[in-house]
Amino acid sequence: MRLLVWNCRMGLVKKRHRLYEPRPDVAVVPECSRDAMKVCQADGFQTCWWGNNKNKGLGVVATRPWTLEPGKSPRQKWIAPVWVRGPQDFLLIAVWASVVGTLRENNYVGQTYAALLRHAHWFSGGLPVVMGGDLNSNSSLDPGRKIRKHATVVELLGERGIVSAYHSYFREEHGAEARPTYYFWHPEQRPFHLDYIFLPRSWMERVTNLGIGSFKTWRAVSDHMPVWVDMKDD
Repeated sequence: MRLLVWNCRMGLVKKRHRLYEPRPDVAVVPECSRDAMKVCQADGFQTCWWGNNKNKGLGVVATRPWTLEPGKSPRQKWIAPVWVRGPQDFLLIAVWASVVGTLRENNYVGQTYAALLRHAHWFSGGLPVVMGGDLNSNSSLDPGRKIRKHATVVELLGERGIVSAYHSYFREEHGAEARPTYYFWHPEQRPFHLDYIFLPRSWMERVTNLGIGSFKTWRAVSDHMPVWVDMKDD
């Protein structure tokens, strides 16, 4: 199984072949349009989408034999549950952490934090839980935040046996990542690590590869690089 996260930075209809190239089984695609998900459906994929702006929302794409059962429209922007059915059933928490107002504590990772507290039942349904997307957060950006910060989200997930695949695979600490996933306003000189796939800790023994798209290959289509993780069947 290959899980992938890619903030496409809009315009997915014209560049959706780039999403298909890595051949993900399930992909979380922030900043895509509602119509782009309809086009992906016409291409033979299962999709779901959330957003207030039809041109820029949060999408999930899956290829056969995987199917998607989306949950209710989320209260937090945008943290959405999707029940993924297939060779391995699991609950996917898709994330595009966004701005909701002027209070910094509530924006971006503040939305992720609030969703995890509000929806504790996500973790008690008997299915493995995966969280992935553009969290727009990093421990290095935590200073100035009180409780709603990246380190607290990592801790909350860790208490539920869920870990960042990247940090576990490469044995790096949060805030000290050697491989960026985002280049602010596109220049290579402004790198950050903002995109994540969190997996059940027990799944890490099945991980065979974790990849991040290169700046040279992906800069023309997005300021975010795709992140993917490959796992052996259970």
